[in-house]
Amino acid sequence: MKKTNNHSAKCLCGGIEIKIKGKLRNVSNCHCSQCMKTHGNFGSYTSCEYRNLLFISNETLKWYKSSQAAKRGFCSRCGGSFFFKKNGSEKISISAGMIKNPTYLKTYCNIFTKGKMDYYKLSNKLPNYYKYKK
Repeated sequence: MKKTNNHSAKCLCGGIEIKIKGKLRNVSNCHCSQCMKTHGNFGSYTSCEYRNLLFISNETLKWYKSSQAAKRGFCSRCGGSFFFKKNGSEKISISAGMIKNPTYLKTYCNIFTKGKMDYYKLSNKLPNYYKYKK
């Protein structure tokens, strides 16, 4: 299959559906307490420039101000956790599981590993950071 710079993504019910033009960042796994509570496990995110998103449907998109520094976008119908966006950033993180397969993405690191739960192990093949890594 040919690698593409155009991707599509949608939540379980389709209430949020997007097209993404341009390149996506490879995936980082976030083990912070907020991702644990939002996803029920660590969060796997890719990201892109916000201007590269085209909303096909956003009728069920709701935003939750999860901290003073960021907000999280989710589907109010199916509960899918879709976005993470830092205040003032031109980039937006997208839950990698929402992207249509094949994604052609690779996991490149784990972040906030201090918050990792005890029921799984981190791979020594990936860099592991206690804090955020761009």
